[in-house]
Amino acid sequence: MHTVYLDNCATTRCRDEVVEVMLPLLGEQFGNPSSAHVMGRLARREVDRGVAAVARFVNADPAELTITSGATESNNLVMLGAFELHERAPANVVTSPLAHKSTLEVAKELARRGVEVRTAPVSRSGQVDLRALRGLVDDNTRLVTVDWVNSEIGTVQDVPAIAEVCRAHDTLLHVDAVQAAGRIPIDVAALGVDALSLSAHKVYGPKGIGALYVRASRQHRIRPLSFGGGQNRLRSGTLPTHLIVGFARACDLARQELAANTERARWLRQIVCDRVFAAVPGAKLNNDPEVSVPHIINVSFPGVTGESLVSSLSKVAISTGSACNSTSLQPSHVLKGIGLDDADANSAVRISLDPTMDEADLRYGLDVLCDRVLALRQEF
Repeated sequence: MHTVYLDNCATTRCRDEVVEVMLPLLGEQFGNPSSAHVMGRLARREVDRGVAAVARFVNADPAELTITSGATESNNLVMLGAFELHERAPANVVTSPLAHKSTLEVAKELARRGVEVRTAPVSRSGQVDLRALRGLVDDNTRLVTVDWVNSEIGTVQDVPAIAEVCRAHDTLLHVDAVQAAGRIPIDVAALGVDALSLSAHKVYGPKGIGALYVRASRQHRIRPLSFGGGQNRLRSGTLPTHLIVGFARACDLARQELAANTERARWLRQIVCDRVFAAVPGAKLNNDPEVSVPHIINVSFPGVTGESLVSSLSKVAISTGSACNSTSLQPSHVLKGIGLDDADANSAVRISLDPTMDEADLRYGLDVLCDRVLALRQEF
C-alpha cells in the first residue's frame, strides 16, 4: 500500500495538468521574457498570460501583482517594505499570536529596528478579538497583518471587519492567504485588503513561486527590498516563465473546482471525525468546525506525543503543525495561543485533506493512524 498523504497544508502534489503546461517551457521554449528577440517575446507572452490568470484568481489587476519565490518572501516584502520609509517617526505593526513563522519572525526583526510590535488577542477558536484590535490600531499603525486561514487549526478570520478597523486609521492591511487559496473564494476588492500573499505549492502548483498583491493606490507605501532590472514591480530578477505558467494553471483549476472541493472536503472531514473519535477514547478536537475550513482537522491524542506518532507512521503522512515549525520540540505556539495546556498541545497532530483523494485511501490511513495511537499508549 502506498503512503496515504494527509499533510496538504505543508504542500500539495503538483497536478498533472500543471506539469503538462510547464514542461515545454523547460525544453525548447526556454527564452528569457526580458529579451527582445523572438524567443524572449514568446516567453513574455506566456508570462503575461500567466500573471493575468493569477490576478484573475484574486480579482486583481495584473499590475497589482508581484511574482515572488513564495509566501515567505511575499510576507517579508510587504512587512519590511512598509517600514523602510519609517525613519524615526513613531510606528507600530499589529499581528496575531497565531501567525505563521514567516510573519512572527519578521515582526521580531522590525522590533529590533525600533518598530513597536503589538499583538491582537484571539478567542478560544483563534479569531482575532475585534474590540481589542480597535484599541490597538491607531494613527501610528503602519500595518496590520493576519493569516486569513490558520495553517494548524483552519480558523477563518473576519477579514472585512478587520479591514474596516484599518480604514479608520489609513492603516495598511496585509492578509496571508496561503491556506485560504483554493478553499475560500478570494476577491481582494470585496475584502478591502491592501496586500495579500499567495503560494503556488499550496494549491497543487509548483514549489518556488508565489505572489504578492498590493493595491495600486497603496504601492507607493511599500518600498522594494531588492533592486536590479525592474522586471517585476516590487522585485527585480529574471521571471521564471515555467513556474508562472504552472502557478496560473493551478489557480485556474482551483477557481473552477472550489465549490465541489469544499463540499467533498466537508464529507471527508466527517469521515475523519467519525473514525477517530469512535476508535480512540479521549481524542480531542482542537479546532472549531463552525469557524474553520473543512480541510484542516487538529486532534489531540492524550497519552502519546504528536512527535512520536508522526515519526512512527510509515504509511501515513501527517504533521504536528506548520511545516515551518514541525521539527521544533516546543509545543505549537498556535495551540498554546488558543489556550491548550502543554499536555494537549504536545499530543496534537494535524490532518489536512486533499478533497480529490480516494475515500478508501483515507479510511485505510485512518485505520493505521488510530491503531498506532492505541499501540503507542500501551508502550507509554
